Amino acid sequence: MKKMKKGTSPVFSVLRRAVCLLVALTMLVLPLTGCNKAPENIFHIRVDGGNGVETYTVSFELYRTVFRYLAQNVSNVIQDSEGNASLATEDEQNAAIKEVAENILMEFYSLVALGKQYGIAITDEDRAAFDAKYRQQLQQYVDEIDDESFDFDGTKEEYAQTIYENAMKLAGTTPEYYEFSHYHALLKQRLKAEIGGDLDDYLSQSYFHYKQVIVVYTKGDAAAEAEARRAIDDAYTALSEGAKIDDVIKQYGSADYLSEIYFDSYGSIVGSASGDELGTVVVNAIKALDENEFSDIISGDESDRLAYFAIYQRLGFDREYICSDDSIAEAIYNYSYVGSDYLTPHYTRYFTLLESYKQNTAIEPLDLRYYNKLNIYNVIK
Repeated sequence: MKKMKKGTSPVFSVLRRAVCLLVALTMLVLPLTGCNKAPENIFHIRVDGGNGVETYTVSFELYRTVFRYLAQNVSNVIQDSEGNASLATEDEQNAAIKEVAENILMEFYSLVALGKQYGIAITDEDRAAFDAKYRQQLQQYVDEIDDESFDFDGTKEEYAQTIYENAMKLAGTTPEYYEFSHYHALLKQRLKAEIGGDLDDYLSQSYFHYKQVIVVYTKGDAAAEAEARRAIDDAYTALSEGAKIDDVIKQYGSADYLSEIYFDSYGSIVGSASGDELGTVVVNAIKALDENEFSDIISGDESDRLAYFAIYQRLGFDREYICSDDSIAEAIYNYSYVGSDYLTPHYTRYFTLLESYKQNTAIEPLDLRYYNKLNIYNVIK
């Protein structure tokens, strides 16, 4: 029998081939892994507002925040010019999300660049305030946890974080995008206040703002009317003694009735989907009040079946709110009356200046090959 040479046993040969194969696969996988690794930064955004080019570097984390938010909110149904609906392909959906994400980022950095010209920016104090509010919300969740029924594989703080994330998800957003959109809205609010100029005269001439304690009862029901009368009398006494109207509304007001209303000089309610208008009695009662003054008890008909007692308190305007992106605030800031087709001068100034910045904003991927490979599946994971 021939002796086998040292190192050439069948077992050793198989093992050596396995090791070589493993090394080869490792050498193959490492470059691919390196290519697929997300970069730290994804774009340069350049803004030229006429005072020199400002260049901003966009992190991949911020891009993913915006992309992820859009991916869970953009419909996969598209319509052609004739209104026919069809399911979007993966490429079509991905292209749409990319385009919108980049538009959002370009607007944000246009606002940043425009804000620089006015000395407006997101400050460390702004970030600290947001963080404090976030931690306060988490602590509120923690405080509401019942120790006896607490059943979670983690700490109360981790459970609170889960609740917060789920609340954001139900609202159609994410914690990261909520924070980004907060700063986005803050920049717009401050610029609208700065560029718009003096809003006080405009608001006092065009709009009115009030809160109401309204108690409704069924006509012909003497007991219900007497009960409503007692409630409105108690509400009036509380207001006379210095109670805040929000507390009085909560305690005495009828549910399902607007407690706060903005209306224009013609009596049309701002933000009413059905174009509701106030009656002459209510409009005149509000106009007759000084700011923060409340009315006597007023009675009237709510409908053919219902009547009411009410107390109105006329309020001023919160400039920060009027410059915010709330839909009612935007309607007031943009138009001098409900249904107007003409923009106000202060909104026109803001809009024109911002558009000039946006039109001179360009976005450039830092790694085009990597950018072209991005899609719904590898960005949001």
